[in-house]
Amino acid sequence: MPNAMNVVNEVYSAFRRGDVAGVMKLVSDEVDWRVVAGPSSLPYATTCRTCEEVGCYLEDLLAAEEIVQFEPREYIDAGNKIVVVGFVEVVIKETKKRFESEWVHIFTVEDDKITRWLEFFDTAAHG
Repeated sequence: MPNAMNVVNEVYSAFRRGDVAGVMKLVSDEVDWRVVAGPSSLPYATTCRTCEEVGCYLEDLLAAEEIVQFEPREYIDAGNKIVVVGFVEVVIKETKKRFESEWVHIFTVEDDKITRWLEFFDTAAHG
């Protein structure tokens, strides 16, 4: 039986491959999935409540951005809660603008499924 850290690593592996279905297999049917960002102009400043909404969010994100570098750097294991500090470099496909940011992800995993995911990053770097 996978533990929370294994689930998080599986999600990151699927995300790196662009495998939205692979991510969705690890997300609970009912979820609190939030990108905590200021401006509503950011297409992914969002809250998802279902696995299907998470899938739509990820497909929109991957359609809008080319992920040049996605690097989880530090993991904090607190049982069913995993905190990850990382770095991302992205090119916005429409404008060809490149940006980079450090980020923090906070996962809650129950019964081998993600029930909560929060992301914090530098929204000013995007603008």
